[in-house]
Amino acid sequence: MANHPIEPIRRSTLSSIVTERLRELVTNGTLEPGAQLSEVELAKRFGVSRGPIREALQRLVQEGLLRSEQHRGVFIPTMNEDDIADVYLAREAIEGAAMRQAVASGRGRELADRLRTLIRQMRQAAANSRWSRVAELDMRFHADMVGSAGSPRLARMFAALADETKILLAMTASRPGRDDPVEEHEALLLALETGDPEAATAALEHHFDHSRETMRRQFDLRDGGGEDASVV
Repeated sequence: MANHPIEPIRRSTLSSIVTERLRELVTNGTLEPGAQLSEVELAKRFGVSRGPIREALQRLVQEGLLRSEQHRGVFIPTMNEDDIADVYLAREAIEGAAMRQAVASGRGRELADRLRTLIRQMRQAAANSRWSRVAELDMRFHADMVGSAGSPRLARMFAALADETKILLAMTASRPGRDDPVEEHEALLLALETGDPEAATAALEHHFDHSRETMRRQFDLRDGGGEDASVV
């Protein structure tokens, strides 16, 4: 076989950079649910041609983060209470499987030790009323827990649900939440350390029951100020 030179593949293409930036704007609430996304406007905003914008929109539609309507365009989905129930139903299945795998394989204590650092950071952020930081650490906690299973497929499914959870959090950021995020996650650590997969998944189920109820209450509220202390 002739030794023809092969051009190296760039690690980050322009479209992938645009995709991640657009993902961030959607999940942090800068681009509001229900908004229609214009290729022309986004291209001007990002200072790029319409090609990378089109590719980014197509990718996020495929992931389910955006919605494409025939003859109308691309929209940011509007989330409701049915979406809350569905997101947490799927998360419970994925994260429950990850917890059982971690505990059954004897990695529960090791995982708890790693997550304890995030708990300390959450406690400090909560003490300073930095609720957006608490929510960020909260998502890292759950992502690390899923990653501990060593399953690329569980990790991929969780990543999509994490984006939808962030949209829900952004939609309820100005509505009263609850003030016990640290305590609930400490309970998950204790369950991991028991070495009992059933106890660990029961603690996770209890955690998600509270999270669903809190999110539903926040969706019912239309007034209220300050940052939210949602648990995810």
